[in-house]
Amino acid sequence: MTSTSRIRLAVALYLSVLAYVFVTGCARHSDPAPRGATGTAAAAQDERFSIYDLGSTWRDQTGAERTLESLRGKPVLLAMVYTHCTAVCPLSVTEMKRVEAAHSDVRLVVVSLDPEHDSPQRLAEFARERGLSNRWTLLTGNTNDVRDLAATLGIRYRRASADDIAHSNILTLLDADGRVAQQGTGAISEDAFQTPTLSLR
Repeated sequence: MTSTSRIRLAVALYLSVLAYVFVTGCARHSDPAPRGATGTAAAAQDERFSIYDLGSTWRDQTGAERTLESLRGKPVLLAMVYTHCTAVCPLSVTEMKRVEAAHSDVRLVVVSLDPEHDSPQRLAEFARERGLSNRWTLLTGNTNDVRDLAATLGIRYRRASADDIAHSNILTLLDADGRVAQQGTGAISEDAFQTPTLSLR
C-alpha cells in the first residue's frame, strides 16, 4: 500500500468514527457540547419561530388530546426520549427533576421518540415509576409529528434495533411562547434561567 493510500484510508476511518458518534444510542452521550439556540434546526434559529406553530396533535399520559399550543404561557423544559431506555434517558429525567426543584415556574415535558410502544398508558406507568409530579406532561403522537418536532429542534434519531433507538441527548428550554431559549446536551445552564424572557423563580 502506498503512502497516499494509507492517508486516504486513515481519513476514511476518521470520518466513519465521526459519523458513528454523531448519533448514538442511549448507552452513550450524543452531541459533544451544549448548544444554544444558534445550534438548533433552521426553523428554530429564527427567533420569531415557535414550536407551537407546528399544529400537531398528541396524547398525554391521561389519554387526553393535547396540542403543543396548550403548553403556552410558561417556560418549558422538553426532552425527547423513550420509556424503555435504560441509560441516557433516565439521566435526562434526573436533570429535569433538578430543574423542577430549582424553578417552580417551569413546565416539564417529555415527548416519546417511540410512539409505537409508548402509549398513554405506558406514559402513565413511566410517570409513576419515575415519581413524576403533576407538573410533568408526557406526550405521544404519530410518527410524522414526532419526526417534525425532532427536526425542528435539531434532534436526530433512528431505530437501532427492535428495542433501542439511537438519538441525540438534547434538553430544550423554551420560553413562554415556545421559542428556543437554550439547548444543552444532558443539561441546561443555570444562566439560561436568568434571562428576562423567562422570568423564573
